[in-house]
Amino acid sequence: MDCSSSPLLDALDHFLYRMDGDPELGREFYAATTPEEMVALAEHCGILIDADDFRALLRSGSTEFWVVGGDEASNPVAHLQRVFRV
Repeated sequence: MDCSSSPLLDALDHFLYRMDGDPELGREFYAATTPEEMVALAEHCGILIDADDFRALLRSGSTEFWVVGGDEASNPVAHLQRVFRV
């Protein structure tokens, strides 16, 4: 899978932008501790992505958010990596 042009990567970016711009969604995002909770949250936002897709993107994808420093409490990608154990 070429993640650099993947619609799933676009979906992940969209999810992270929504989370970043909505404080309530951000709280729910950082409160999610299991893949099932994260997938349910993404689906609630209208983004159809499953746990395996998240893992594949986290292993081989790249998003604008990945350049943000910080730990999992302030970097959404670091949090996703912890939740999905990648």
